[in-house]
Parts: sequence; structure tokens; C-alpha cells
Amino acid sequence: QPVTDAEVSLELFMGAMPSMNMPEMRSTVAMTHEGGGRYRGTGDVVMGGAWDATVVVVRGGERLGDRTVTIIAR
Repeated sequence: QPVTDAEVSLELFMGAMPSMNMPEMRSTVAMTHEGGGRYRGTGDVVMGGAWDATVVVVRGGERLGDRTVTIIAR
């Protein structure tokens, strides 16, 4: 069943790289429901490399679920 009444966000995370003197980086993107259970949002990936991208779904204050994938930005 498509979820049409949830708060959906995308959390982007890149771990710290001490050898390059780089701190960890995080960004959260609020997603907007487009219809039919599809959500869309726009965010910035500030540098290339491997990022963990986690989609989080919350409805009525209850976390319905999440899913993390790794994306490679070039």
C-alpha cells in the first residue's frame, strides 16, 4: 500500500576522513508527497565520494521504517 500521509526525509551522511582533515558531513532533505506514495526533494551533495543515503518515513510521530543505500557522487 502506498504511504500518502507521512513525513519523509532523506538523510545524507559521509564519515570523517581524518587523513584528509575532513570532518563528517550530514545533510537532511525534507521530501514532499507528489501523489501515489511518491515523494520528492532536492538537496546538495557537497563533495564526491561514498555517501550513506537513508530514507526515513514517519507518520503520526511513529517511525514506520527506513532504508539505507550507499550512493557514489562524482
